[in-house]
Amino acid sequence: MALQVLIAHTGLRLEVDTAQFSILDDLKAWVSRKTSIPPQHIVALTPHGRTVKFTSLHTEKEMFIYDIRISSPGNANLITPVPAPKRYVIPNAPNTIDDVQSISSWQELYKERRNWAMRLVEDCGQMNTTTLALYSEIDVIIKCLDAAVANLEISIKTIEPKYNDLKKWVTPALEEHRTLVENWEQYLDLARNTPISPLMVKFMTRQETKKSNPTLEDLIELDTARKAGKLAPTAHRRFSDKANQLNNTASQMYRSLESLIADFEKLMNRSALGHSTDSAQLLEDIEAVVKQMDSDYRAALGYGNTQRDVAQASKTASVHTEHLVPTLKKRVKEMDELLHYATDARNSIASESAKFMRYVTEITSLHNNVKSQINVLNQSVDDMTTFDYLRLIHQLPYMYAAFVSEAVRRREWVDKVKTDSSTLANEMALFQDEESKRRRKWQKMIGSMYGPDLDTNVMGLEVNLLGEDKPWPALTKDDLTDFVQLLQEQPVDQSVLDDVLKLVQELDNPTKQQSKRLKAFKNGSIHEVALGRSGLMIRGDDDLLQSLQEDKGKLENKLKTAESRVRRLEDLLHRQSQASRPGNLFQPQGPQQRERGNSGSSIRSSRFDDRRRSSDGIDPLMRRITQLENELREEKQRSSRLQQELTAQSDHHENIKGQHEDLKGQHEDLKGQIAEVNTTKQDLLENMEALEREFVEERKNLENEIKTLRARLDDTEDEIEQFDESRQHEKAGYVVRVEELEAELEQINKQRQDDALKAQGQVEFLRKETRIQREQQEALEQQVQSAQEETQDVSRKLSVAEEALGDHWQALKRLFTELLPEAAVPDNFVDLSDVLLTQAGTLVEKSRNSEADIDLLKTKAEHFTATIAELREQLAEKDTKLSEGEMKAVHLRENLAEEKAKVIALEQELADGREQLTELRAKLSDGETGPEALQTRLEEEEKKVMALTEEVASKQSHVGSLEEELRMFQEKAESLQGKMSNLNSQYEHRDEKTKDLTQRLYSQNDRMCRLLERVGFAITRKDGDMTVTKIPRSERNAQNPNDSSDPGSSLRKSGTLSRVLGDSTDLELLYWLNNSDLQAENEKYEAFMNKIGNFDMELFSETVYRRIKEVEHMARKWQREARSYREKAHLLQKDSHEKIAFKHFKEGDLALFLPTRNQQAGAWAAFNVGFPHYFLREQDAHRLRHREWLVARISRIQERVVDLSKSLQPSSETDSINDEENDNPFQLSDGLRWYLIDAFEDKPGAPSTPGMGKSTVAANTVEATANIHTHATGGKES
Repeated sequence: MALQVLIAHTGLRLEVDTAQFSILDDLKAWVSRKTSIPPQHIVALTPHGRTVKFTSLHTEKEMFIYDIRISSPGNANLITPVPAPKRYVIPNAPNTIDDVQSISSWQELYKERRNWAMRLVEDCGQMNTTTLALYSEIDVIIKCLDAAVANLEISIKTIEPKYNDLKKWVTPALEEHRTLVENWEQYLDLARNTPISPLMVKFMTRQETKKSNPTLEDLIELDTARKAGKLAPTAHRRFSDKANQLNNTASQMYRSLESLIADFEKLMNRSALGHSTDSAQLLEDIEAVVKQMDSDYRAALGYGNTQRDVAQASKTASVHTEHLVPTLKKRVKEMDELLHYATDARNSIASESAKFMRYVTEITSLHNNVKSQINVLNQSVDDMTTFDYLRLIHQLPYMYAAFVSEAVRRREWVDKVKTDSSTLANEMALFQDEESKRRRKWQKMIGSMYGPDLDTNVMGLEVNLLGEDKPWPALTKDDLTDFVQLLQEQPVDQSVLDDVLKLVQELDNPTKQQSKRLKAFKNGSIHEVALGRSGLMIRGDDDLLQSLQEDKGKLENKLKTAESRVRRLEDLLHRQSQASRPGNLFQPQGPQQRERGNSGSSIRSSRFDDRRRSSDGIDPLMRRITQLENELREEKQRSSRLQQELTAQSDHHENIKGQHEDLKGQHEDLKGQIAEVNTTKQDLLENMEALEREFVEERKNLENEIKTLRARLDDTEDEIEQFDESRQHEKAGYVVRVEELEAELEQINKQRQDDALKAQGQVEFLRKETRIQREQQEALEQQVQSAQEETQDVSRKLSVAEEALGDHWQALKRLFTELLPEAAVPDNFVDLSDVLLTQAGTLVEKSRNSEADIDLLKTKAEHFTATIAELREQLAEKDTKLSEGEMKAVHLRENLAEEKAKVIALEQELADGREQLTELRAKLSDGETGPEALQTRLEEEEKKVMALTEEVASKQSHVGSLEEELRMFQEKAESLQGKMSNLNSQYEHRDEKTKDLTQRLYSQNDRMCRLLERVGFAITRKDGDMTVTKIPRSERNAQNPNDSSDPGSSLRKSGTLSRVLGDSTDLELLYWLNNSDLQAENEKYEAFMNKIGNFDMELFSETVYRRIKEVEHMARKWQREARSYREKAHLLQKDSHEKIAFKHFKEGDLALFLPTRNQQAGAWAAFNVGFPHYFLREQDAHRLRHREWLVARISRIQERVVDLSKSLQPSSETDSINDEENDNPFQLSDGLRWYLIDAFEDKPGAPSTPGMGKSTVAANTVEATANIHTHATGGKES
């Protein structure tokens, strides 16, 4: 069968035969090839908005395909609009003719116009086809939008019941939490001011009490209470915020859905589909005009070359020119306008559909958010547990009262058990003594001639009390009453007080077994379990007996009221039968009365049956309603026949009135009876109608329940479909995510390799730079060492220069002595120069300048010495700080360069100084006197110093540029190191996430395999393929796999997976990320995906689906079998209803009653086998004095016990207890349990004359004499 595939965003319509596909993925792959949509982005829906399933694919006629990429905001470009067609240019119609007088010219003009019109028709046909295709795309897009909106509505309806159920308990919970938060301190004050029993405090807390007067506060831990009180507002606010957030999100979701539906309705109303047939109609109009022109052309071909035909041709051509040609042009233009309108409408619908899909996606996200918030709110255990302790504080009075009530009950139980066991032992001792006396009497009478020694022990009874638990505190009911009074005096919560009062009232209620003893009749039958137990446990409690007797009296009054109509009917039938006995005048009424009685009994029996069958289902109820309607119709027919017969009898009575005047009184009685019959009939009809109304109401309730169950079934199916759809979406998302992660992982690996290579290159570069710098540093150290050696040489030279200066001073002295041998030699050089100025001014001036120069050189030498010392210190510091970083090495290099420049300058200056000293010596030795040469020399030296200073500055600037370059390289190295650390941490986080995904994938596959095994399947894998086979029932484990108590069931795995897990090498595949080698990591990843991570989800889904269908089939089969068994049971019950019972008597049973022997008159008992002491309550309708046997239906059974001790009580008490009748009307023995039966005759007409009935009576009389053996036997059998 061909399936139409409709594409939502393009409007494309495809057809395909679904028989060629084996799974749904094949169909998606085919659609992907046809539409270029990736398979993982395809979503398929049915026209009803359901997810497409492959099992139901052959029944579908259409399937809608959606591209989920369109719903994302950034993929609007996926919808490509249809380009607008070019405006159609209508060519001008031929309008030239060669010769107006030639018919052939006119025919040629007609032919050209006909061809022109035919071309227009062809173009309009193409435009019509294009227009219809566009309208078809519009129709497809709108249908797909409708299906998407329907799917969204179905999804929202699935969570609506859960949301409503959640609101039902969240609102009271919030109110309760608010009350606890506001009033927990008041509850704590109430507990602090309410005294309680110390014994109960010790019992409840299992600790010794330190206070002499404990209160309810001692039952709790104050620290825990205060901590809970502090945490409660935060928990309440958090829970309230979650609830409010859920309400807001749900309200937004519903509002968005309503807005979406309204917008979709507006879109449908303004849709262009209403104009889809305009182009076809317009094409028909155009074809009609062209046909007219064609017919005119064919007619012109038959014209001759006459003046008349030429005139006719001219006239027709004029009509074409004035009417047909303009009309045709207008229609063609309209067709072009329709084509453009359809194109614009299609593009507009396509763009709006994208907006709608995004809107649907937003609402779907809100739906998922609401669903997740519902789950979160349902699982808010932490917020709920915070209020448990505060709730305990609130319920402390009730908890204490409950423990006190339980202590009172247990104490009363222990006392009652002890008392009853003692009574039982005493009674059995009396029986044993009585039996012993009887045996001795019998042995004395018989003698000891025969038999063994008959002096044996009599069987006795020993009573031992076992299982006494830990004693509870000895509290009484008065303690509980006092506690209630204390609570009433304090501001306690009314609900807690009501619960405590209810506990006090329950102490006065009888136990379940005590109630069963006095209420043994249940649903018309005897509760045999209650009848067979001992009556000891109901003795000795006068208050309990009084309350039970009051309940018994109330029930009997209700029963009397309910049986009033039945008794009236029986009395009426009895009087009517008595009235018919004197003669055969009213003999025809006998069958009618019998039929009336039978109908009444059938009504009662059917009512009894229906009461027992009302809960069996809808089919029995419908059959019962039909049966009641038939019975009502039969009752009406009987009533009409009875009315006719009564009318006939009245007429007959009027005819013989004159002859039988003595029967007037009977006639009046008959009228009264007829009136009573009519009243009874009306009452019965009212009862039937009321019963019918009840059954109709019950049927309506059952129908409503059926509708509810069907709605739940639909919701469940929708949830299953939603689960399948979400699973497919998740699968597609996982596939896309895995592909993205793999691509991202590959990109990151490449980037990491590139970054590692770059970093390695940079590290190598930095290492080379460091090695070069160390070599430079070593060279500088060598230069410094050489500079130190040169400085030592300079120092030695300075010492030599000083010695030379001394010699020069001595020479000056000698010169002075030589120049002025008579004068005293001055102490200093200045005085010497002043003295020698007059004698040798020039020489003295030169000498003075030389001395100043020498001083200057000396100071410079000292300065250089200090500088060298500082340089040594700096070199030592640089040596210690060299390991701290490359920055200090740069500074050290800078300082070394400066010192090198200074040393060079110093060497030059020293060299100059030496030269000057040499020259000075030469000059002194030559006797120069002019200072101009020294001044010139000084200027030259200053210029050299300035040049050296500039050179040092340039070197410093070069060193600074090198330092800046080094700093830049260091910053780059630090940034690369930071990037490497960030990438390493990012890789580590991604590895952790990948490990988590691997573990989750493995655990998910393991859970699915375990699920398949638990439902009876085995999984095998071979060559990367997974197969699922069903395990035969004979080979399955006898243990229930669904039993969670068996620890082995939780560890049971499939065969292949167990072998995989058992192999340690396969377990290592889970840790495929722990390999440093990329190739080994890829190999282990492939092995993991082929072994452990491979799981066929489609096969798993198909297997689970088939299993669910099998379970549903078996459930339907068992339901049909249960229905058939129920019908068989009803038939058997109906058959047994018509048979006479001889044991297990209950209400509604037929019983055979016979007169008893050895009893006073009026004692009739039911014929039984092992169930004696069922006596009949005699009524006037029974006429037992004239009967030998009676077959009657039991309407009531009363259990009674003979208690002769009541006869010893005062008459007032005896009358109050036995206010209804005597408990021992048949003179039975004390302690005998007997039963009083109320019955009505089911088959009237039993024989009343003596005859063979005497032998029957003699053979079937029932002995009613009480003895202990019969009583015990009856008790055991019952």
